[in-house]
Amino acid sequence: MDTVVATQPGSSADASGTSVSPLLVVRNLVKRFPIMSGVIFQRIVGHVHAVEDVSFEVGEGETLGLVGESGCGKTTTGRCILQLHRPTSGSIVFMGQELTQLKGQGLQDLRRNMQIVFQDPYASLNPRMTVGTIVGEPLAIHRMGTRSQRRERVRELLHVVGLNPQFTNRYPHEFSGGQRQRIGLARALALNPKLIICDEPVSALDVSIQAQMLNLLESLQKELNLTYLFIAHDLSVVKHVSDRVAVMYLGKVVEIAPSNELYRNPRHPYTFGLLAAIPIPDPKVERRRTHKMLEGDVPSPTNPPSGCVFHPRCFRAQEICSQQVPPMENSGNGHSTACFFPLEPGEN
Repeated sequence: MDTVVATQPGSSADASGTSVSPLLVVRNLVKRFPIMSGVIFQRIVGHVHAVEDVSFEVGEGETLGLVGESGCGKTTTGRCILQLHRPTSGSIVFMGQELTQLKGQGLQDLRRNMQIVFQDPYASLNPRMTVGTIVGEPLAIHRMGTRSQRRERVRELLHVVGLNPQFTNRYPHEFSGGQRQRIGLARALALNPKLIICDEPVSALDVSIQAQMLNLLESLQKELNLTYLFIAHDLSVVKHVSDRVAVMYLGKVVEIAPSNELYRNPRHPYTFGLLAAIPIPDPKVERRRTHKMLEGDVPSPTNPPSGCVFHPRCFRAQEICSQQVPPMENSGNGHSTACFFPLEPGEN
């Protein structure tokens, strides 16, 4: 597999700026869900354009943050990567293998190396299964070790995520939300995966518990050389955990850049609006800020706007924006933006 140059659009780089080989390559990913009409004789009357022409790469050991408003297609993108949703079109290459062409045993074997931590810690755990069965289920499915070895592995995993190894015989309802999310993380770690998709793993937790969970994810990444696709709608959370950030709007990636660069110099008007909505905990500084808040509602994904999908809400939109789709262009430092009239550094 070729090495990706960090200065190219969509490329991945580590914290020192050196180029790294991509573990995951997503190209022109499209996912549309059919809208059915009729009871007995059903027919397709339209489609929900959940993901439209999404491309990015994730380097080994890197964290890519995927952010945007609810309904922008973040979770669908993650589920398409795992093949929980089969893409309508596009390419997903993981560890050098094209996932969209894999089926059956071939796909199951590769799934050992990619796991997910779900958003809701209350819905993602089977209430009728003990913690030991939940965490050990991936080991049983993939026939890893003997029964006694699997029990020992479960106790080890609970210790790794900060839970008492003696909790194996308890049920999910006996734990708090933060503890349940740790159980979900232990399950994701069971097969020693290379990639973990974190689907808003802290959005349902209290702020203090969020910090603990984020610190745990960061320490595990260093210890186990994990790669994260971190999906979230909270940009302040993503800032602290991501090496690079991709911003999605209505099924499209509109901007992607190294984390510090994106927060210091947002170029897409949508990214600028998202950052402007984050309050600053200093009243004096907050009063002096110039707010450029987003207006209007997100258009329906069943009938997305022509041209740039953001143009109906954009304060910089001109006639060309409603007629043509802006290409993703690189402005240097690994910063790429899909906008005809991007913001300049002095405008931020």
